[in-house]
Amino acid sequence: MISTSLVFALGAALAVSAQESSLAYTNPLQARVLLFTLTDGFRHDSIPTAIQELQKWGPYYNVSFDATEDRDVFTTANLAKYDAIMCVHTTGNLFSPAGQTAFADYLAKGGNFAGIHAASVAYMDKPWAPYTETLGGVFDHHPKRQLATFTKQMSHPATDPIPDTWRYEEEVYSFRADPRKLGAKVIISVDPTSYTGDSPVPAQGDPHPIAWVQEYAAGAVIRDGGPGPGVAGRSFYSSLGHMNQTWQDPTFMKHVMGGLTWTFGSNTTWVASGLYGGAQPTVRSGATNNSTTAAVLAWTPAVGSNATAPPPPPSKATETVGAGSPEVTGTSSNTSGASSLRIGAGVWAAMLAISGAFIF
Repeated sequence: MISTSLVFALGAALAVSAQESSLAYTNPLQARVLLFTLTDGFRHDSIPTAIQELQKWGPYYNVSFDATEDRDVFTTANLAKYDAIMCVHTTGNLFSPAGQTAFADYLAKGGNFAGIHAASVAYMDKPWAPYTETLGGVFDHHPKRQLATFTKQMSHPATDPIPDTWRYEEEVYSFRADPRKLGAKVIISVDPTSYTGDSPVPAQGDPHPIAWVQEYAAGAVIRDGGPGPGVAGRSFYSSLGHMNQTWQDPTFMKHVMGGLTWTFGSNTTWVASGLYGGAQPTVRSGATNNSTTAAVLAWTPAVGSNATAPPPPPSKATETVGAGSPEVTGTSSNTSGASSLRIGAGVWAAMLAISGAFIF
């Protein structure tokens, strides 16, 4: 084996995949996302890092993020500009009465939604269905932060960039109900034997849900008449993302960006046309139970951006990790998944050249 000291000595030469979009997502239009980080209660110190990293990664996916903590932006006219609302670390009661009306109207018109980590703490004391069911679950508790093993449950744009088993330090969230009962599909679970100090919540179902998607946001109340397609957009939620280091990990960022951009394929906002080579996609029904049924009408978006995207920046294939760099949180514990930690060929050559004395 190679000594620990050798590994640390070569730490400055390690490389991790850096900013680049997924090959599975191409879109000539620029999606516009309202990034909401208001806290009415506990506040994560990783919020500034999350905003910074999302705005850094956005251009590689043709996504523009407008970050705010202003409740007053939740108006019908303003929300109509956005292809998705993304809540990161939001806690407590988020919206004014007028904001609640605007948020519900946005969902009814086909607006998409994404939530990360403490977004499930919002409306915890008194669940509000348009938000809590669109997100898919309400936070219950978590044990102390520790290493845990997260398991990929299905292939999805939010899971394709991560290993099949992904072990790193995190707060393992438990939930008060099973998101699958709303029609959600669990895409990441956690191995219950990989961490300690938890209290089981049978109501959340098995396997323990960690991240999930909804084809149609369960909290949307669909109404007849226009404007809009009259079906809900998609929803994505991941309970990962507590620490600053996590947001600085490219594997995690590809997980988040993969889930967010997947919501654009709901066909309910203008940006969806770019995902189909300019063709007019068809909207399908199924908002109340998340099951896709027959086509109901031609694609008639009422919300979202219709801006043409500038060319994305050149891909940054590798990024050196050295002194003062964030810890790599997404290393794989098996060989079947792609790890977020990559060692260049030159580094391997150097290691092989000098490691003989450490092998026994």
